[in-house]
Amino acid sequence: MKMQPVRSSKIYLIGYDEKTHKMRVSFRQNNIAEFCYVPKDVFSAFLNARSKNRFYKRHIQNSFPC
Repeated sequence: MKMQPVRSSKIYLIGYDEKTHKMRVSFRQNNIAEFCYVPKDVFSAFLNARSKNRFYKRHIQNSFPC
């Protein structure tokens, strides 16, 4: 899974595997969260969100458990 750096005060890297639909989020405080069955459009919207942290909290944080 290729991790991409993003502009965010809280989130450092975001990665997505199109084959397994797994997403990994690396935070600046060295925490890593993994999510399963994430639709590609949700990942794309996350990458393009103006506020990555706000999008994460609203649409990802409590969704897509592994």
